[in-house]
Amino acid sequence: MELGEVADELYALPPQEFIAARDARVKELRRDDRRLADAVKTLRRPAPVAWAVNLLARDDALGELDALGERLRAAQRSADRQAITSLGRQRRELVRTLAGRAGELAGATGHPVSQTVLDEVAETLQAAMADPDAAAAVRSGRLLRALESVGFEPVDLEGAVAVPEGAASAPKPARRKGPRAVTDPDAELRRARADADAAVADARRAVERAEEGIRELADRAAEVDRRREELETEVEDLERELRDARKGLAAAERELQRLDRDRGGAERRADQARTALRRAEERREKLG
Repeated sequence: MELGEVADELYALPPQEFIAARDARVKELRRDDRRLADAVKTLRRPAPVAWAVNLLARDDALGELDALGERLRAAQRSADRQAITSLGRQRRELVRTLAGRAGELAGATGHPVSQTVLDEVAETLQAAMADPDAAAAVRSGRLLRALESVGFEPVDLEGAVAVPEGAASAPKPARRKGPRAVTDPDAELRRARADADAAVADARRAVERAEEGIRELADRAAEVDRRREELETEVEDLERELRDARKGLAAAERELQRLDRDRGGAERRADQARTALRRAEERREKLG
């Protein structure tokens, strides 16, 4: 058995189950292949966002992502603004659809993920469309963390993939170092403008997500405030009922005390009447 095979087994599991399953696999392998067992022991648990993306890779849901990424990169290289705008809309729609699919797949396993995780899934999918090596990392099904694209720079893949040799291509260095050779100033300017446009679009998406989050929190706060007011009203009603019940209880106790006194007087009068009756009967008997 190869390390890649074991990795594929482990990275199909939810992150909550990864450590226990990995350690059990190490214990099993150590009897026959200590080298492989030691290598498996170094595998790290994936972040929830990486696990959700790995689910998409195993679901064969990323084919359209690769094709659209290629078209986007071609449009950016040629600085075709109209194509970039049109493909950007398609990218947003596809990313939204795939992030939703990742949420469905995670929920089907009994380990649903939060909206924050799905937002990171969307960022990772956008990075995959910006960089073919990032796309290969996403397709590998062994992603360990979220990916992020910065303009048209290569995506930082350091430590992003377990057993990276299993990906379709080797990861690029995280960042280009040193100045780029400029052979065509106009092309360089177009690339810079496209970079700026992409950065603005990314920033706008981030603002939209933040504003949407603020709106959701405001809606939740309004709902909680409404529920608080309802509970305050219920508490006031219950307190009023409790006061009324206590008054009723006090009145009942006073009435009971009065009835006890009246019953005592009635019993004394009954005793007196019985005594008078007995004496009258005795006098009658004496009279014959």
